[in-house]
Amino acid sequence: YDANDKKLIRPEEIKFGKIINDPDEVEVVARRAQKALLNPNYNHEDYFYHDFESISYEDDAIRNELKFTKNVVCLEIKGPKVPNLSLIDLPGIIRHVEKVEDERFIKLIEELVENYISKEKSIIVATISCKDEIDNQAIVTLAKKADRQGLRTLGVLTKPDTIEEGTHNTWIKIMRGDAHNLALGYYAVKNPKPIELKDGITFDKARRNEMRFFEEEEPWRSFHQKERLGVNHLQKKLSDLLIHAIKRTLPSIKKEVEEQLENVHEQLDNMPEQLGKNPRIELFRMTKKCANFIREEVMCSNDQTNLWQEINKELKNFKYNLCSTRPIFEINGQKFDILQEFIQSTNEIKNKDDELLIIKEADVADIINKARGRLLPGFTPYSAVVSLIKMHQKKWKSPAIECLHEINEIMTRHVNDSTDKIFSRFPALIGRMKFNAMTFLEECKQNTEKYIDFINDIEGSDFPFTLDESSMISSKLGYFNSLQQATMPQPLPFPSFQPQPSPPANDKQKPSDTLEIMASAMAYFKLAFRRYADIVSMTIIHSFIDNFSKAIEEKFLEACEPMEGEEDFDLDELVMEDENISGKRDNLLETEKHLRSMLLSLVKFGC
Repeated sequence: YDANDKKLIRPEEIKFGKIINDPDEVEVVARRAQKALLNPNYNHEDYFYHDFESISYEDDAIRNELKFTKNVVCLEIKGPKVPNLSLIDLPGIIRHVEKVEDERFIKLIEELVENYISKEKSIIVATISCKDEIDNQAIVTLAKKADRQGLRTLGVLTKPDTIEEGTHNTWIKIMRGDAHNLALGYYAVKNPKPIELKDGITFDKARRNEMRFFEEEEPWRSFHQKERLGVNHLQKKLSDLLIHAIKRTLPSIKKEVEEQLENVHEQLDNMPEQLGKNPRIELFRMTKKCANFIREEVMCSNDQTNLWQEINKELKNFKYNLCSTRPIFEINGQKFDILQEFIQSTNEIKNKDDELLIIKEADVADIINKARGRLLPGFTPYSAVVSLIKMHQKKWKSPAIECLHEINEIMTRHVNDSTDKIFSRFPALIGRMKFNAMTFLEECKQNTEKYIDFINDIEGSDFPFTLDESSMISSKLGYFNSLQQATMPQPLPFPSFQPQPSPPANDKQKPSDTLEIMASAMAYFKLAFRRYADIVSMTIIHSFIDNFSKAIEEKFLEACEPMEGEEDFDLDELVMEDENISGKRDNLLETEKHLRSMLLSLVKFGC
């Protein structure tokens, strides 16, 4: 656990002192290690030879930084007669403390105990003192809570020599399993008294005294399950339980290790790769990688269509907004929409016909009268057609610029995402890369705006132009025929808004100036609207999007060079990785190493 009692990703093991060969030294070294844990701000080596003899236990404890810690002292004991056993000695559960500020330790210790005994693969060795009734002892309650069926709890009765006269039968019933039954049963042990420990009693003598007690004292002398009396029998039982549990759980342990290893590999795959030692080569490689990310999105490589899904949506919006500036021509109540078929392809956008400008025959007649100068009667002024066309063409620029700005927002977001993906782990570099990318994106946008201005200047010329003579003439004649039919006294019951065939040669109707101008404007608008929508869209794609993606790598590389006035420029600082990312990667690599070692050990064990 760290200083804030938060569990570490992987336990840290610190070797304390030298290897102990004398069993008599174990107790004092374990106490010294515990003291080092209770004083985490001091060097643990300061406690290798700490003297407990010159100060009382109480005075020594007061000087500790902590009164309790979740971190543990691990003792690894090896020897020819040592049982194959792993034990975790948990602190005794307390219910009362002397000081109010220490009350938090009551819950802290209980939570620690619950955490350990709740693990399904652990065996709970519940030590129960015979000095008090079993129902009064907290460990019994906690063990029942963690192991409701009593399948992995083993009871150990301690201090059998303190049982009150006349109550032995209660404890014998527990030992036989007639009360407080546990699947693993109960054992009774008698350890040395404090005075014996102080006098330095040996382990072997303590065991001889224990066996003498059970052989001579009643009711233990008459107790038929002798294999449940004494520490030696308890050791053997626990060792057998552990070996059996290990054999039973090895396959599941191996599977769990493999799953954790796979999870670590997935996390490592999702992390930025570790850098090499040459910063200039690494910068070149990363800038190329980031530029390729952007180019792949622009080129839709590897099925990356998200960028173009957004761009195409804005281009459709542009088409709709552009067509929303189109005029609707009206003769005798019949409306003629020159772009009805063109606008229908943008079907997901609601068409607002009621907001379009309606041009009636009288409006066109007025334009013709204003344009007529020194012309002879019977001639239609060309300037009237130009005037009608230019009146609507001046509205085209606004949708085009709006489309460019929206696509610029989309590109900004995607470029920033790509830049973050590669450079976000470098605090000193990410800002430079984004600044150069955004500066160049703005430059491309401004250049594109100039091209759009140029296109508008061409389209808004005093001399409308097209080389598509056949389409222009054909559309004009068709529209003229449709308009002329609309002027007839009896209009068709279902008027068609599509251009009609030219009237027969013997038709006695004569074209008016108004219909001539309206037909000419309608024919040109149909051609020019489509042409403008395509040219502006292609200009945005080529001048803005494509040009940016082609040159962005060069701009990224420029960000890796010293800026004006940057005298303390250091390339190594630019590629200094964020500590959180490097720390996480190091932890994952360490965990991977640890899990591989565990897997290898399991394989060697025969799993």
